[in-house]
Amino acid sequence: MKQYWEKIASYLLYLLIFLLPWQTRWIWQEGLLNGGTWEYGTFSIYAIDILLVIILVVSFLAPKQSISSTKRWWVLLFSFFSIGFVSIIWSSNNQLSLYSALKLLEGMAMIWLVLRIKFQWRTLGIAFIASGVVQATLAIVQFFSQRIVANKWLGLAAHDPAILGEFVVETEGGRFLRAFGSFPHPNMLAGFLVICLIVLVGFLFTMYRDEKPRVLSIVLTVSSFVVIYYGLILTFSRSAWLIYALLILFMITLSISQRDHYRLRILGSMVFWIILVTGFSFILFPEIIQTRTFSSGRLEAQSAATRTEYFIQSGEIISDNWYQGVGIGSYTQALYDRNTTRESWSYQPVHNIYALITAEIGIFGGFLFLVVIFEFFRRAFYNGWSMLRSNTWFLTFAVAFTALLLIGIFEHYLWSLSFGVLFFWLILGLWIRSNHEISVDN
Repeated sequence: MKQYWEKIASYLLYLLIFLLPWQTRWIWQEGLLNGGTWEYGTFSIYAIDILLVIILVVSFLAPKQSISSTKRWWVLLFSFFSIGFVSIIWSSNNQLSLYSALKLLEGMAMIWLVLRIKFQWRTLGIAFIASGVVQATLAIVQFFSQRIVANKWLGLAAHDPAILGEFVVETEGGRFLRAFGSFPHPNMLAGFLVICLIVLVGFLFTMYRDEKPRVLSIVLTVSSFVVIYYGLILTFSRSAWLIYALLILFMITLSISQRDHYRLRILGSMVFWIILVTGFSFILFPEIIQTRTFSSGRLEAQSAATRTEYFIQSGEIISDNWYQGVGIGSYTQALYDRNTTRESWSYQPVHNIYALITAEIGIFGGFLFLVVIFEFFRRAFYNGWSMLRSNTWFLTFAVAFTALLLIGIFEHYLWSLSFGVLFFWLILGLWIRSNHEISVDN
């Protein structure tokens, strides 16, 4: 009977990964500031939250997996979470901080699940790839139709490039809507697709190593790569483009140092398709890509100025609240308390998770977060160097988590929004699992 629940738990985990990008939710208390919508003060129950609870219940009925040597991780993560939870006490908005602390607790639950549930790595990889293909296909349709229709059941908001304030690329030829997928921001879609592309490369490593792939398998994987990569281009996220290029370069360098010819062949074919798709995109809309690549244009300058302003704001908040922070999830509340006269949409988190975490839970919380990161790099690139060189899924999720840490330099959603919190800790949990299994290529 327990084996039956074990299988259900693994299938539900695959389903959670596939559905994670969808933002279907029930808003039970909408946040409002100065008469406008306040997303970071809105209380919601997401469909994915319900699915996560179901998986937690089922996982208790399934046999427990024995994953050794994770005690140090749990001590670090529990200490970090405790600081976030304690910050509720001095937060100026206790309800908002409690809500954010529960979201962080969900992230810890994601780690616990992937350490407890028995699953097949290749099937889990397929779940990532399939989700990426769906999101990229949706992105392609959105960009070429230049319109997104709202659908509350799928969690889709309406977007139109003619409306001021939309995320667009503005050129002399007009305003072009960036691709969102099912996310509230194009950069979130870009981050998700970067991870899907990394997982796809890892999947190809195992497929080519373990067996001679069939023609159909090759066609499906190459098609998936092209679709996901093209979707990434249509987000017009410069940071995601740069991060993905750097990580591909890292894997190529690592493969050369190992003289790993089969990985080099796969990466070489990926580079070929990257050049082909990028060149095709440049031919189709050169002005748009040039505008984003070289940050030319009115909106690009405005975006840079806004991000600079956010960093200045975060510096002021950290300076005034360096010891204990303003309370988890209360950053935009703190901005409002300092200046109550601005438009609701202008109260935004700083686009950097390291500054945001320090501002919200203080210098000790920020330090503990850096300790978690240091422990990851210590195990990945020092203790686990031989595994990084030879173990496919260990390498895949080490690179994937590194990608999220780099994305966190430019974005806040990995800490401030529900999807980002779950996704960040999921990827870390998968790497911890790969690090502590005797054989991960099952």
